[in-house]
Amino acid sequence: MTENRFDRAAGNWDQEKRRIELADAIAAGIARLPLHTGMQAMEYGCGTGLVGLKLAPSLGSLVAADSSAGMLEILRNKISEQGITNVSPHLLDLHQDDFNREFDLIFSAMTLHHLENVQAVLAKLCACLKPGSILALADLDEEDGSFHKDNPDGVMHHGFNRQKLARDLEMLGLLAIETSTVHTIRRPGSHGSERSFPVFLMTAEKKS
Repeated sequence: MTENRFDRAAGNWDQEKRRIELADAIAAGIARLPLHTGMQAMEYGCGTGLVGLKLAPSLGSLVAADSSAGMLEILRNKISEQGITNVSPHLLDLHQDDFNREFDLIFSAMTLHHLENVQAVLAKLCACLKPGSILALADLDEEDGSFHKDNPDGVMHHGFNRQKLARDLEMLGLLAIETSTVHTIRRPGSHGSERSFPVFLMTAEKKS
């Protein structure tokens, strides 16, 4: 895979306080699910592991998948430095690749808006879920493009309509869909105002 913006940004990715706060909030939301140390999980779009490494102690194993080799290199260093034994980094782009494993939990944080074909990737993620297992997706609410106006590279969607995304998951055979706001990102607006960008967490179960 060729170098992308995330490869270039990986070295400084963890330096932004707001990014850490967002990851903490998403991880806290996912942690409210019935996690246990027998679970085999995958995070798609793991980045440097800001979300996944917080959840790993509550899981049996975690495949940390991302399409950025640079992000995964930072994650590997963390795993080595912290002596983590249940997290396995994996280079994966579900636009091009298939992944023939099944999991009890799949989660993704702030990744969907970077995917060109969200529906196709979601279908592949659902195919990797065991019957009765859980999918958890965190991303921005639908907005007017202001959130990424200063850094639009790689942004394919300006957030998501919660109702439409829930219907998409229903069409893929998922049930018990629940959505909550886990964080609100605040950024300066025009004329000294402040803009708020809610971040949702949507969870669903695969039919048993």
